[in-house]
Amino acid sequence: MRKIKRLTSLCIFFTLWIALISSGCTPNGGPATTVKDFDQLLTSLHQRGKYVFEDLSWLISKEEVMKQKQLNDSHSVRDDLLKIEGTFPFNNSSLEQTVLFIFDDDKFVSGEYLFSTTNQDQFIKFCEELKTRLKKSLPEPFGNDLSVLNNAKNIGAQGKSVMWKGEDGSYLRINLFTTAQEGDKMRYTVQIKSESPAPERKGLQ
Repeated sequence: MRKIKRLTSLCIFFTLWIALISSGCTPNGGPATTVKDFDQLLTSLHQRGKYVFEDLSWLISKEEVMKQKQLNDSHSVRDDLLKIEGTFPFNNSSLEQTVLFIFDDDKFVSGEYLFSTTNQDQFIKFCEELKTRLKKSLPEPFGNDLSVLNNAKNIGAQGKSVMWKGEDGSYLRINLFTTAQEGDKMRYTVQIKSESPAPERKGLQ
């Protein structure tokens, strides 16, 4: 009888343990990874008329972001910056992808996705697809317009940008720019930046 009880207890323990591992005990926000497709990208930036980032609340502390996104000290570039690096699959290839969490006075005020490549054709196609997705998912921008993404082949070091403002005063900005690489190669980059409502960012003004 004792053996049966012991076996039953062990079965219950291992069942709970497996369930715990499977769920990952993930807090709100989920573990930090690079986004894998356009649907995931847009969902992480825009919700109910407001601009957000990675399902995190604005103005939480760096420690709280690290906890919610399951980051460690290796992701901390500076006191005011966390960084994740990876790739974004696109057209049977990929672009380099960097995710940034930016803080002011230990408050989470901005997040960025950077997509970059040295292949101009790939960059142009990525911008075209991004424009199509944005047009379907977001309201009309108020700073410039989506035609910026049609001119990806003419982007220079000074870049071009387009901007949206959320109902709560949050912002979304998309910047296109190039940087020179060794051997006369150019790196083409799309920066997508979501910012907390301006009145809450007094330290940055």
